[in-house]
Amino acid sequence: MNKYQEYLFKNNLSQEFIFSVCRPKTFLSNNVKGDYGKFEQESDSFTLTQDEDINIVDYELIIDEENILNVLEKVYILKNGQWSVVSKSAYDKRQVFKIDISFNDRLEKLKFSFKNGLADDYILNLKYIEADREKYYAKQARQKREDLLKKAEIEHSTGNDLVNIYFQPCCDEYARTEVILYKGSRMLATYKVEENIYYKAICALAYGSYRYIVKQYDKNDNLLLETDEIRFSIDEPKKFDVMPRNVNGNC
Repeated sequence: MNKYQEYLFKNNLSQEFIFSVCRPKTFLSNNVKGDYGKFEQESDSFTLTQDEDINIVDYELIIDEENILNVLEKVYILKNGQWSVVSKSAYDKRQVFKIDISFNDRLEKLKFSFKNGLADDYILNLKYIEADREKYYAKQARQKREDLLKKAEIEHSTGNDLVNIYFQPCCDEYARTEVILYKGSRMLATYKVEENIYYKAICALAYGSYRYIVKQYDKNDNLLLETDEIRFSIDEPKKFDVMPRNVNGNC
């Protein structure tokens, strides 16, 4: 960017360059949170950063500052090696340059021409930073698991020598449950719970610490949900000390 171009852009050389809006098209609010665009004056480039949701691929850039419109004659986009002009359109009762930009069908550059040849055309290179797909899918998997766990409502209660483990179907595809019981480093048993029964009573347990895992399956034996280890203990009943009476009958 030369000094004449910079002067014409004046105070609009912010992080978002001269775009008053830089956001996913699915977002309706102007008060968008998140840094979707960054201008780099040294390289004459604008980097568009995709939302963490990889399904959001369409974005819009809007130029509607009056002082910019007063010096800009036209805006062009370069796509597939061909320049085309961006027509002005109505936006919130104003005339703006609105640039549609997609991660699936990318623009290569933008070009700004100034009225009356006040400065040479300014070409802005476009760069793209895609969302982290592995991070997105991992987040989706965590959320799905949290939702299944919440719906399964797994809990337990203990008695003198037993534990009752309660649960609900984690989703509509649910068919059956297994409970795996451990003590120390040993797996003690795997219990297959009968259909339409939503608890498992495990009896004859010695005092000590235990843990269990609940697994739920669909009708084709596909695993729907597997919990982390859940701990419980069977504790020896407390003994209450009784003070003996002395021979005089006094406490």
